[in-house]
Amino acid sequence: MRSFIHLWVKLAIVLFSSILFLLNASGAVSSELNPVRTPSTGYQPQFQVSGNKIYYVWHEYDGPFRQIFSAEMNIDGTGWKAERRTSGQFDKVFPQLQVAGRKIHYIRQQPNAAKNRQIWTMEANIDGTGWQEFQRTDTSFDKQFPQLQVVYNKIYFTWNESDGKYRQIWTAEMNVDGTGWNPTKQTSSPFGKFEPQLQVAGEKIHLVWREFDGSHFQIWTAEMIRNGTGWQAIQRTNTPFDKYTPQLQGVGDRIYYVWEESDGKYRQIWTSQVNKDGTGWKAEKRTKSPFGKYDPQFQIVGNRVYYVWHEDHGSTEPIWVAEENLIK
Repeated sequence: MRSFIHLWVKLAIVLFSSILFLLNASGAVSSELNPVRTPSTGYQPQFQVSGNKIYYVWHEYDGPFRQIFSAEMNIDGTGWKAERRTSGQFDKVFPQLQVAGRKIHYIRQQPNAAKNRQIWTMEANIDGTGWQEFQRTDTSFDKQFPQLQVVYNKIYFTWNESDGKYRQIWTAEMNVDGTGWNPTKQTSSPFGKFEPQLQVAGEKIHLVWREFDGSHFQIWTAEMIRNGTGWQAIQRTNTPFDKYTPQLQGVGDRIYYVWEESDGKYRQIWTSQVNKDGTGWKAEKRTKSPFGKYDPQFQIVGNRVYYVWHEDHGSTEPIWVAEENLIK
């Protein structure tokens, strides 16, 4: 990708429930920002726009433990409705969601009595009724960073899980009705793997994560066929700098990525792309200012790529956004 065409800094935001960028027919971004905040402190908010609604999930303290909350709101900012979904002991964190048809599917991590975090899935009707939750794993190994994607009548998952010494990549699939849970350990090398992400594109599932090589964290990608066969993993970077929080999105015949990478003193934004057959990997450093940049996210809409991250300026941590043309 070429250098950023537009780059803006936004005022630091301490807590808000959502930022919604509405794209008009010309591709412009709305300048109106109408924050809605919860009365108590929430963490790790996620959202999805579906139809004329926006659906949310996050976790909050109830005093001793963290609980899952969900909410919905009309896209015009009216009709905010939030609901506490869980109770009882054990922290419930890292919630994710996807709206699919008339259902909302969720995933979270939650420790058991032995303090090993397990994978839980949840679902609700799109009108908020019919909440159900299920513990999907019960092994004596800790699990982190679950992700999900719903495709037709299947839900695909990934997370990292300790094997007693190192964290490995696991995937799973199940039917949208909750039956047929089938987890698979995909890696076994003696290095820790963290923050896996996945995207289903056609008949393949593409993944990305960061993995320790003994000195530094590197970017790894993998692909597999949706039926669970054909796993192939490739180390994509080998420079003596740590990489963090990789993200991916598939568009057309390419997969696009973003991550943060240390330059020896500050973390900078990097992007890359690769053909869907795994060839043609190209990575590029996109920022160089003397401030740490963290938690980049991006989305491709049409022929434009939109990015967001936050920077450490000492006394403040402003939000930055950027956009550029999609190079195909």
